[in-house]
Amino acid sequence: MASWRTEPERRTGTWSAYRQVSSRWPPLYHAAGEPIPSQSSGRWHASGQGYAQYLALEPLGAWAELVRYEGIRDAERAQQYRRRLWLVLVREHDIADLSSFERLDACGLDPALAVGPHTPARALADELREAGYRGLLAPSAALPGATNLTLFGPRFEKVLLGGLAEWDNPAPDAFLPCSLVAEAGPPVELLTATRFPDMDHEGYLRWFATRGKR
Repeated sequence: MASWRTEPERRTGTWSAYRQVSSRWPPLYHAAGEPIPSQSSGRWHASGQGYAQYLALEPLGAWAELVRYEGIRDAERAQQYRRRLWLVLVREHDIADLSSFERLDACGLDPALAVGPHTPARALADELREAGYRGLLAPSAALPGATNLTLFGPRFEKVLLGGLAEWDNPAPDAFLPCSLVAEAGPPVELLTATRFPDMDHEGYLRWFATRGKR
C-alpha cells in the first residue's frame, strides 16, 4: 500500500533541465554493460538498485547540487572545480508532480522528504516506480526556490550543438538530447545561498510558518 493519501498528479510535458558532471563522464547515467549499476546513491535511488537522472530546472540549481554534495564552503575550494554544465531537453510522461511542499502535503506526504534524510525519500521513490511513474518533480534541497526533475532508470544522451527541440528522437523513452552550455566552476554566490545538510532550509521553514507551526 502506497504511503500517500492522494496519488500525486501525473504530468506530461517538456522541460528544459540542467545537469553538471565531470568532463570524464557522459551527461547521463546508463548501463553501458554493467552487471550491477555503479551510480552512487542519491535522494531518489540506492546504489546498485538501478539508475536515476538528477536534473535541475534552473542552472543555479544544478550548480548548488555540486556545492552541497562536495561540501564547498569557500571560494578557494570552489575554484578547484571545473565541470560541464549540460542543457537536457526532457519530453516525458507520468512524472509525479511533488514540486512544492504544498503539493507533498496535499498528497498526505511529509514535505521533509524533499530536504531531509535520503532513506525515506528512497522508499517513496520505490512506491512511485511501482505505481508506474517515470520520475518526479520536487523542491531542491540544495537551493531554496529551485525545482529538481529526477527521472527513474537509465537514459542515453544524444549530444547536439543546438536544435534540441527539432531533433527527431527515435526512442523518446530511452534517449534525451543534450547540449553543452558551459565548462566552468560553481558561482561563488552559491557558497552562501546553498543549503548544506547541517543547515535549515528556508523554503521548508516558510511552509511550516504558513501552517502556523515553528
